[in-house]
Amino acid sequence: MADYRNLRELVTGARPEEQRVLLAIEDITMSPRMRALQQKGRFEVFPIFRGCASIIEAGVISYFRGNYISAYLTLVPVIEGVTLRWMGYTGRGKKPDFRKIKRFVASSYRRQPCPGNPLFHEVYVNVADKILREHLFRPSGEGDAHSHFNRHLAAHLLSDSHFGTKENCVRLCLLLDVMSELYIYETYCQDPRFYLRGEEIQKEYEGYVQAFINRADSSAPERTLLLAKDANNHFESNASPFRCASGQDAAQVKR
Repeated sequence: MADYRNLRELVTGARPEEQRVLLAIEDITMSPRMRALQQKGRFEVFPIFRGCASIIEAGVISYFRGNYISAYLTLVPVIEGVTLRWMGYTGRGKKPDFRKIKRFVASSYRRQPCPGNPLFHEVYVNVADKILREHLFRPSGEGDAHSHFNRHLAAHLLSDSHFGTKENCVRLCLLLDVMSELYIYETYCQDPRFYLRGEEIQKEYEGYVQAFINRADSSAPERTLLLAKDANNHFESNASPFRCASGQDAAQVKR
């Protein structure tokens, strides 16, 4: 509830700043513990995510290493892949029309007229649908998506726009989390995340923390090769590269 109040104050303030809102969302969404909970409690369990779970984890590891280009390009196709599995497509026969894929989340009420937690369900449907239709799945002929957050742009490299950013990676992980929440509301399945013991997420948690710590190493290839050649901030290059989602430095996270 405290997170909700904080976000509401940021959004409804006299001069809401997108960067501050994104940082608040990052603090909630992108901590190593939260990513481990989502990985073990949802993505490796729910059928529509299970086939993409290792791909999701590869993207998350790239994120924690500060390789946002690789993280973004890894996670972008997962959104469509999860949606197709949710629609029942198995890879055989004709793939569903993309217009149906784009509108799938918005049609949630047709699949489940009585969803669990209807108030939150409505909020999540509206948020996910807006992100998908107006940005991620927006046709290239209809203008630019916000912050170049667009699958078509990434898939075909239509321009030199910098889509592989930290912020866009956070948006993708948030979208996956919202989709997993909607899946629970539609299917009435239990949320396995709440039944996980600490030791069951320990391996993933420690791996993500280690990836985060490794990016602080000045000899890491992401820093010596990619960051050195990139003057446009594809990678985190501020004065303190050790900040993680919780605002702690690498040493604090390790402890």
